[in-house]
Amino acid sequence: IQVTDVVVAYNSWVNCNSPWQFGVGSNVDQKDVLPASEIRSERPIRTVVANNLIYNEKGDGQPIIAHDSLDGIEFKSNVINNQGVPFEGVDGLKAKDFSVTELEDKIVVPASDLSDVELYKGFEFDLITTDLLGNSRVEQNAIGAIVGMPDKKLNIMDVSRYGADWYTPGFSEGIASKSHLVGSVAELVNAVQQAKLGDTITLTADRYEIETPLKIDKKLTVQSADSNIKSTINYNGAAETPAFEMNPKGQLTLENIVLQGTKSQHAFASLQNNMSSLYNLTLVDCEISDFEYVLKGYKYSFSEYIKLKSTHIKNCANGLELSAENDDRGEYNAENIIIDDCRFEGVESNVIDYYRGGYDESTVGGNLVVTNSTFMKCGAKEENGILLNTYGIINVNISGNKFINNNVKFIALLWGAKNNSHANNEIRNSGKLIVEENLPLKLMY
Repeated sequence: IQVTDVVVAYNSWVNCNSPWQFGVGSNVDQKDVLPASEIRSERPIRTVVANNLIYNEKGDGQPIIAHDSLDGIEFKSNVINNQGVPFEGVDGLKAKDFSVTELEDKIVVPASDLSDVELYKGFEFDLITTDLLGNSRVEQNAIGAIVGMPDKKLNIMDVSRYGADWYTPGFSEGIASKSHLVGSVAELVNAVQQAKLGDTITLTADRYEIETPLKIDKKLTVQSADSNIKSTINYNGAAETPAFEMNPKGQLTLENIVLQGTKSQHAFASLQNNMSSLYNLTLVDCEISDFEYVLKGYKYSFSEYIKLKSTHIKNCANGLELSAENDDRGEYNAENIIIDDCRFEGVESNVIDYYRGGYDESTVGGNLVVTNSTFMKCGAKEENGILLNTYGIINVNISGNKFINNNVKFIALLWGAKNNSHANNEIRNSGKLIVEENLPLKLMY
């Protein structure tokens, strides 16, 4: 959809990297490889950018980035203090030496009123009668978001002043978290059920044999009592059930734990239905083994982050399965997956299966970072021959890893046209890590 009839006026950008970017969605440079229906070539028209202010304490080499022609945009009466750092500018944005002062925490305003800058008077600009703080622009007007200094502190960064009436931001900040010491399965199950938001459950026994999933519907940490000796949780539940069932709003951190299955279950999984809110999962210094899936994210489930740190995953049929959003509408199952200093050994397929399909660029994720980790003897049953499946993911960084004796054709197939990169990986008998500039994607409509 073409951008038309837009006015960007009376705004301030302070210490922002490349604050003005135009034509971000343009992909005319790929017209030779994309279907004609997927080319976004219509530039903004009848657009005015006027009476704005940019201030950079440290000069920015690219305060303006134009991904396509700006011939449909008028720039009028905009000023920038870029500390003398040169940049490719536009007519209607002038360099000016001015200083700023802090009005209150995180709110910076010009130290002078900049009234010497002649304002652009566009269509219906006279209807803009106040500034960001409610000061009148009728009697005194100037460029930028704020034209005058208030008589008293306004606390405009006080989040309690905003949002729906029924929502109280920061309601849990004054509630102290509690630690639960558990030495038996019954105590563990009860602690998970009764714990409050942010509580910690500490395992004091060597081993716990559980038969049913532990339901995680709040922020919880489960950890071993002794940082040098890992407690073991053996999950003996039914096939295709998870040891930890991730419910809406569930945020689980597992620290210094051994988690074992019997080959047919899932270590962690979202609900198959009714995932009305996101879940998050963090594993630190854990050992996960003998599961059908380490993590299975079902369709319509979503995680803001999956983090694995210093964790050993071994002898599992599947690893992290986050590819259920396969309708190719630009959707995906997790925003951020971060894996650092981990070891994957004997994971037969889907070591990491992270998928985002379709040409839709209204979503600009996900984000996968795999660093300083070892993958050994994995992928033996991977049908597509790719160890780390990242198809359609926009931001991927695979760096500083070791890939040893993995029976696959490719370690990864990265998307060169996007922010996919790899560096300093050691590869031995594990296929190739390749980059393709353009990947074929399914049409959305």
